Amino acid sequence: MRKSQKIIAIMGFVWTCAAVGAWAGEAPTSGTAPQASIDYLNTVLFTDKGQYVLGEPVFLRLVFANWSRDVSYNLQGYMHPANDLEIRVARARELPRRYTGSLKKEALVPAMNVDLRPRQIHALRVSLGYEPANKSGFLFDQPGIYTISCRARMTVNQVPKDLVLPDIQMVVVAPTEEQQKALDLVMNPGCASDIQNFQARKETEKTWQDVAERFPKSPWAPYARMFLARQALENSTSDLAKVLEQLQAIARDYPNFYLLDDIYYMCATAQDRMARPREALSWLYRIQRECPDSAYIQPISRLFHKYIYPDGWERRYAAGYLRE
Repeated sequence: MRKSQKIIAIMGFVWTCAAVGAWAGEAPTSGTAPQASIDYLNTVLFTDKGQYVLGEPVFLRLVFANWSRDVSYNLQGYMHPANDLEIRVARARELPRRYTGSLKKEALVPAMNVDLRPRQIHALRVSLGYEPANKSGFLFDQPGIYTISCRARMTVNQVPKDLVLPDIQMVVVAPTEEQQKALDLVMNPGCASDIQNFQARKETEKTWQDVAERFPKSPWAPYARMFLARQALENSTSDLAKVLEQLQAIARDYPNFYLLDDIYYMCATAQDRMARPREALSWLYRIQRECPDSAYIQPISRLFHKYIYPDGWERRYAAGYLRE
């Protein structure tokens, strides 16, 4: 279970988040159309932690929580920094600038269309790191205090809403002497792009291998190992049993790794491809237990749809066989 600095109670159960977070308020919406009540819809934005080493990826998580016992919400929008999810980042004493990652504001991105039933949550994760306009390729390319502001334009039950979240402050610190050696390898546009996409490319594969082998205690080591394992998992000629061992080793060696739900989901993927449904399902249940705010827990997630949600695989088998 990942350590946390702050506990937030949501809908009768407790889930963990980071030390930095903010609750949304609703901005005025123009027009006279009747407004969809959001009395039971709570929105929270938080970062995975409050302090980062220079070059370390930053993650925002936007969580929609339905506290109602009987009211459902349909949420729609282009929840991406290039569209309806507006994110601005400012270093202390500098003007804020809008963050889009590698996409322009006009870019078409997949739309969110979620039916949030009573006592359910829906989470979105956004990686802040890649900035092509910077020489290093990293958005946070200097130590300092940064402020992140966010607003989400969306429709709730087909009525426009504009949710404004209070600013979040985070600190980027200079690396230690030992960390600097690893940072010298990864502080470049190619690695920044890999971190944004959670995947190594051919051009950077050697770099990530060096980081994983030479600097296993650095902040970038678990990412390096995850990128290489994902690359192997997506290779049709890979030994899946060996890939699974690599993934399980990451979970064992880095129990507080923020992307453990990604590791568990890849373990489920490997088991699914090896035609081991019960083992795949056990990894999905582990995500539900240990990472209840994971963005994977939703019907559009391929394996959750296949194994857990009503129209998926689980209906075709006895529940007693599947449940732990």
